[in-house]
Amino acid sequence: MTRVRDVYLLKKATKNSGSNPFNKVSSYTVIKKALFCRVNDLGLQKQSLLFGGDSLYEDAKTVIVDGNPKRPDKIAFVDEYDPKTQKGILYDVRMPRSHTNNTAFFIYNTQTKVG
Repeated sequence: MTRVRDVYLLKKATKNSGSNPFNKVSSYTVIKKALFCRVNDLGLQKQSLLFGGDSLYEDAKTVIVDGNPKRPDKIAFVDEYDPKTQKGILYDVRMPRSHTNNTAFFIYNTQTKVG
């Protein structure tokens, strides 16, 4: 079933934590807010066909973004993530595929690993 959702494309950034220059903290900044993206859930069988049974996740999806944005480090849905507080669910990106007018990202939530 295809749904339409808004997503944040996030890039990893590091900054100093306190006065020690060697103490770094990772954060994610929004590089683009993509509107009206098509989202499909990937079942376990489709994941094993796509990824060769490498790792399976209960929460895996395909997100199709219009245009050809820069490759993000993480993807988050607008209704599940607050970029100001950096709280919410972040999805790892796997196998981005560029097409003529859009880019498909296979994303998964690492906390829902099955096998």
